[in-house]
Amino acid sequence: MRLTDEQIAATLAQHDLVWDAPPIKWNTGIPLANGRIGAMIWGDGAPLKITLDKYDCWELREQRADPEIYNYQNLRRLIAEGDDDETRRQMVDMWRVDELPHPTRLPMPRLELDFGYCEFADARLRLHDATAEGTLTTEKGGIAWRAYVHAERNLLVFDLAYDGSAQLAGVRCSLDHLEDEAKQTLRDWDYDEPETGEQDGCEWLRQRYPGGGEYVVAWRRRLTGSHGHRITIAIVSHRDSDDPLAAALQTLHDTDDAVQEAHADWWREYWRRSSLSIPNSRLEALWWIEMYKLGCSSRPRSLPITLQGLWTADGVMPPWSGDYHLDMNVQESYWPIYAANRLDLGECLYETFDDCVPWWEERCREFFGFEGLWSGCAIAPNGARVYGYHGVEYWPGNVAWLAHHYWLHWRYSRDEGFLRAQALPMMSGALRTYRNLLEPDDDGRLHLPLGYAPEWGEGSGARYAPDPASDIALIRWLCEALAETAETLGLTGAEVDGWAETLADLTDYPQGGEGLWVTSRDSLWESHRHHSHLMAIHPLGVLNIEQGDEERSLIARSINHCTQMGTGRWTGWAFPWGSLLASRAGYGNMAWDMLRRYVDAFITPNTMHVNGDPRRFGHSYAAYEPTT
Repeated sequence: MRLTDEQIAATLAQHDLVWDAPPIKWNTGIPLANGRIGAMIWGDGAPLKITLDKYDCWELREQRADPEIYNYQNLRRLIAEGDDDETRRQMVDMWRVDELPHPTRLPMPRLELDFGYCEFADARLRLHDATAEGTLTTEKGGIAWRAYVHAERNLLVFDLAYDGSAQLAGVRCSLDHLEDEAKQTLRDWDYDEPETGEQDGCEWLRQRYPGGGEYVVAWRRRLTGSHGHRITIAIVSHRDSDDPLAAALQTLHDTDDAVQEAHADWWREYWRRSSLSIPNSRLEALWWIEMYKLGCSSRPRSLPITLQGLWTADGVMPPWSGDYHLDMNVQESYWPIYAANRLDLGECLYETFDDCVPWWEERCREFFGFEGLWSGCAIAPNGARVYGYHGVEYWPGNVAWLAHHYWLHWRYSRDEGFLRAQALPMMSGALRTYRNLLEPDDDGRLHLPLGYAPEWGEGSGARYAPDPASDIALIRWLCEALAETAETLGLTGAEVDGWAETLADLTDYPQGGEGLWVTSRDSLWESHRHHSHLMAIHPLGVLNIEQGDEERSLIARSINHCTQMGTGRWTGWAFPWGSLLASRAGYGNMAWDMLRRYVDAFITPNTMHVNGDPRRFGHSYAAYEPTT
């Protein structure tokens, strides 16, 4: 049943986020964004704080590894020798020197609205039109405020209305809020202090990058009648304009009352695409709020969702560089767009990583010595590397799993042009890498001789082993998907025949009485947050309960054993994935319970996901709370 606009608005109003106490920590604030710029509103009102963000503000200088040391043959030798410290030194530490510049998102300015002595009274995030509003109290009267990040412009609009003689005392924008460690990092990397100035009735801050490029934050304050102010803030980078300062000032002067109508129209159309109603108000609310954050976080002609989206941590260098992690984070962030009828939100994903293909071809030749596609796990939007665990950095599945999103787009859009031009090169390149790595045993069965299951053993060289279940699942899926692609597009030839031969000769998943193993050497013998060994069940679906009794039994044993190992080493994002695995097995109660535990322990009051269980519900040993 399609809901009317009025019904959608009424449903969303039930799920608006409401603050009756001040959001003292930045990650409990009010999130606004438009897929390009973001703002988190927080604080007790004295001052009211707005942490700003923009996707394309990056340090992109890279520490390049020496291919004479950093290569597949050397990795195999180091693993065979069993010297874990030396493996880490040669595969990570030599190329990740924190004192030297390396790719990371940049910490962004904070805007502060000063009203003198002031107290936070209440606030509300209205999901239907992506607008925040609230009230503050002062000794001189009340202040009502309303704010939104415009759906289609690099613009934050903040309206203030005064009751009595209360007034805005000042607007301040700076990087002074950064902690000493972040300031020192920027100094070590040759960043100058930001420039500031005033022009045409506006104030501005400009941060230039030592490696080239810049961003500008400009703001304008003007009276609205005798009892109010409108503050407009523009954030523009060198990717937007050859003259970011001029473009930012022009954005501020082009602002009129019609911009709010265009903003509301965009969100009204967005909400028409799908709806969800379930007999659990808490989980239903979470779905709508996550759809709101998805609409905030991804747009065509922008960049894809990074680790923290458009709400990067206030005051510090972004955790894990705020980059793109291809061993789960990027993929899980985009799972909702298909069934929720929001395919356009994935366009930036394909556009960005299509541009990385020549880089990944070069890296594959450099690291492995053969043709294919290969990327490390942690990367910048241009493909530049951020070195970390050598296991997931080596993992051939980084590109292969990303290719699965290209396949999902084809399955939902049925766009043969996309299948031929974008999905096929990504999938065939990923399989080419695997085919070059596979080696036959005496019976002709193909095996992956050196494998690593993502995050299994936290990067320990002792956890490398042949035939990880994740890789066998990815190879099987690639072969089956490419066979379907060949049939759809009428492809023939030696490469197509090779896909079929690989599938026919591929070894089976490593398994035992307890179900799927992590690798051919390791069963799941401890709690593990990354469900890579269950990828065949979800998201790939190449092992499913419709295939027969044997497969149904394998799935049941695998999921039951995973839960028997406990969730002690899980982090927040493992629970929604666990819920999806339970759904694929037909375990509705388990699927619900996994989500319940996620909501109880792993999100802040404003629904921002934190990795650990800081309130000690007992679902995880991890208590840390960086947002991803």
